[in-house]
Amino acid sequence: MIPKDPECNKEGEIVRDLSELEFEAKSSKDGAWYDVETFLAHRFNSNGEAEVLVRFIGFGGDEDEWITMKNSVRKRSVPLENTECCNLNVGDHVLCFQERKDQAIYYDAHILEIQRRIHDIRGCRCQILVRYDHDNSEESVRLRRLCRRPRS
Repeated sequence: MIPKDPECNKEGEIVRDLSELEFEAKSSKDGAWYDVETFLAHRFNSNGEAEVLVRFIGFGGDEDEWITMKNSVRKRSVPLENTECCNLNVGDHVLCFQERKDQAIYYDAHILEIQRRIHDIRGCRCQILVRYDHDNSEESVRLRRLCRRPRS
């Protein structure tokens, strides 16, 4: 009997439908993570590392960027729901929406502290202290600004 989903190749490895996978890529311009609309091309740089030309969602062709696959492309992070704060722990790696006067973008961060609070009609009221990986700054944020990293 041949399984319909996922399909197995002749070596017995599982082959999944990649059309449903969503990715995010780290821009070399600002170090922030953006959702990938499409991969336009690929190449290998002088070090033999794979690079892809990506178009970010919401940006035009003039913002397309060559990105190194190894460290700058990953499965898309998922926004947390109001009820998921109980799944967060100190030390967790998250993607956090950092808002500044001149920018509002997503950066990798780690949770330093969680002040759990009773939820109300507006949802989760917990305060989460994060440290951004790119500049080691710290900020107390609400759950709505966090995305969880998918399990590998």
